[in-house]
Amino acid sequence: MTIEVHHETGRIEVGHTRDKKVPLKLYYEKTGNGPKKLLLIMGLNSPGSAWEPVVEHFSRNPEYTTVFFDNRGVGHSDAPKGLYSTSQMAQDTLGLLDALGWKENIHVAGVSMGGMISLELVHADPKRFASMVLTSTNAGRSPPQLVTVSFLSRVVLLREPDARIKLISETLYPTKWLEQPAPKNSGFSTNRELVATTLKRRFATTPLQPLHANIAQSWAALFHHVNSKRLAQIRDSGLPVLVLTGTADNFVRPSGSYHLAKELGAPLVVFEDSGHALPGEQTETYCRFIEELVERGKNGVFELTSSL
Repeated sequence: MTIEVHHETGRIEVGHTRDKKVPLKLYYEKTGNGPKKLLLIMGLNSPGSAWEPVVEHFSRNPEYTTVFFDNRGVGHSDAPKGLYSTSQMAQDTLGLLDALGWKENIHVAGVSMGGMISLELVHADPKRFASMVLTSTNAGRSPPQLVTVSFLSRVVLLREPDARIKLISETLYPTKWLEQPAPKNSGFSTNRELVATTLKRRFATTPLQPLHANIAQSWAALFHHVNSKRLAQIRDSGLPVLVLTGTADNFVRPSGSYHLAKELGAPLVVFEDSGHALPGEQTETYCRFIEELVERGKNGVFELTSSL
């Protein structure tokens, strides 16, 4: 028997009392109707639809409701002029959550810049959240790697789809993994083919990011900073946190995750030979860790019982 999963999409206006200019609209997708609320925040220059493998996993569990959205400056959300900040995008997110009626017991997972936004989010309103997963991210003030600078300068100029797909795939995923066989029943022979097809579909259904918004988001990520004092405040709030990174992440240094885990007093999961895009590369394992945090991260205490 096929169970129909609730799914809705929309654009919500946020920033009414915050921005002097016209408030912007954020595009979101909500899947499922369960009591466990999972908010997914995507990273730099990527639409929320990059979370689709994770959403598909949780859509099979009636206990969960997932929400992902396009940050300002990407996808179907508005792309206002000017430079952005991760704290500004966190306030955007709070406006979205208010409009959705998500006031408490929210589990948040952020990857890359989405993890940076997550830090700002829980610092701004810690009582709203029940747990946080930080993936392939850092607290800021860490000099970017050369490959990161190269990627940001090249991807903004590439408009030919195949060239963009090659650059994105080989930056976010390890070459060894790309050449490995794709999951059974996927219809693809290699992970590279699977990733390429997924990106082509995303490009076909998502507006091309404007140049000014690409620069504005990059600015937000490069100048993000949550200092030790604020990290200690997040730790002292009692929020259960899990930090994940891959040893082959050449986009955001794994050392940033080690720093976060230490400062937040959080368990650290290190994926050997995995790259930056853990939710897409290691989907089932990644989701299992989220589920464990949701189930066992109570009252500010969380210790991993499972392993890779």
